[in-house]
Amino acid sequence: MPWTPCPGRAPSPFFTTKETGKGTGLGLSMVYSTVKAHQGELEIQSEAGRGTCVRMRFPSCAAGDRPAEPLAADRQETPMPRLKVLLVDDDELIQSAVQATLEALGHTVVPAPSGEAALALLDTGPDLAILDMNMPGLGGAGTLPLLRAQRPGLPVLLATGRVDQTALDLARDFPGVTLLAKPFGMEDLRQAIRDLAAQG
Repeated sequence: MPWTPCPGRAPSPFFTTKETGKGTGLGLSMVYSTVKAHQGELEIQSEAGRGTCVRMRFPSCAAGDRPAEPLAADRQETPMPRLKVLLVDDDELIQSAVQATLEALGHTVVPAPSGEAALALLDTGPDLAILDMNMPGLGGAGTLPLLRAQRPGLPVLLATGRVDQTALDLARDFPGVTLLAKPFGMEDLRQAIRDLAAQG
C-alpha cells in the first residue's frame, strides 16, 4: 500500500470512523495542524487487517541555526485573542471536535446543545458565539434574533453546511455575523476568529 500525503478525509475534524461514544476522532486533525504549523509533512499508510502507520517529516535544523526573521506581515498580525466561546451545536460529535479545537487555540468553551440552551447560557458572559444553522427547535435562524435581543453586540460565527439565502440574509441583517462554511478546520476557525477581532 503506497504512502498517501495528507490532507484527505482522515485529518478532518468532521470525519471519523469511530462509533458514537468511542471518541471524537479529532486526534489526527490536531496532529496534522501541528505538523503543518512547523512546515512538516504528514503521510498515512493503511491496509485492511494490518493497521495504519502515520509518518511525519520535519525540516532539519542544524546546530546554531537561527530562526528566520518573521515577515513584516507576520510582525503586524493582530495577536490571537483568548475568548469565552458559546458553542451551539446539537451534534455531539461535531461539538466535541470543535470544542477541542477551540481549546487548543487557547479559548474557553461553553457548550450548548440547542438554541434554547444557548439563550439560557448568555449570562455566562461569552465573547463570541458559534451558532449552528441546522438544529431542532429554534435552529440557528430562530436563535439568532433572540440572542441578539439579549446581547446586541455579541459577535456570531454562523456555521452552516449549506450557504443558502436564509444564511446570507441573516449575515446581512445582523451586523457582526460571519458565515462559517462547514466543514472547517483549525486554521479556518483561527482565521475567522482573528477576522472578527480585527472588526471589533
